[in-house]
Amino acid sequence: MSSLDYTYQHIDDHIDRSKWVAPTIDPEKTMLLVLDMQKACAEPGGAMYIPSAGGAPEGKDVVQPVVNVLEACRAKGIPVVWSLWGLRGDGKDAGWADKKWGLEGALETFPGSWGNGGDELVDELKPLPDEPVMRKHRFSSFYGTPLAEYMRRAGCDTLVVAGLSTGNCQIATAIDGNNQDFKIIVLADTTAAIPSGKDDPLGYGQHWEALRNIQANHGDVRTSIEFLQMIDA
Repeated sequence: MSSLDYTYQHIDDHIDRSKWVAPTIDPEKTMLLVLDMQKACAEPGGAMYIPSAGGAPEGKDVVQPVVNVLEACRAKGIPVVWSLWGLRGDGKDAGWADKKWGLEGALETFPGSWGNGGDELVDELKPLPDEPVMRKHRFSSFYGTPLAEYMRRAGCDTLVVAGLSTGNCQIATAIDGNNQDFKIIVLADTTAAIPSGKDDPLGYGQHWEALRNIQANHGDVRTSIEFLQMIDA
């Protein structure tokens, strides 16, 4: 049994998906963002590994759906960009993160700091030479990056987001993309979120709340299977 099963069987029990910004997908106007698929969160034993809670996916289980989407997009000619999240060890780009996380003066050893291995992609996912890789220090993949420029140069108005994590980088990217009038599609079986520690019941917790918020306000929530069907892959 996979931690993805609950998503496939119950997504519509917990998210009202009656309205869409992208009821169809034009591959010629679509870009894929592989979002922060780093070993620290997606590989068992990683320093920030994400377990399943409330019926949300577990870090290791989202890797294959991302692989499936990546391979299909490449086959369809859909351009691909990548992001990696991390902070400087000296904290100069941390904003308030070090204060919020209790890491003041300790970012040098934080696994999410550049150079500590936290930025290493899982082994199953490798960018091609012509696929840009953006290193970012904020949750949004639009903040301080050329992502919007990549999209406009490619003639894309739709961004499909596959990767981690739901309550941080997925929702922040969806909000910023929506604010620039891009159509945002997040894939619910490619992402996971840090458990609240409150023994969340099925369909609740950070992962599900973020997906509900995205669907209600900022974009569309699909599964990788639905997306593959939409592009006839």
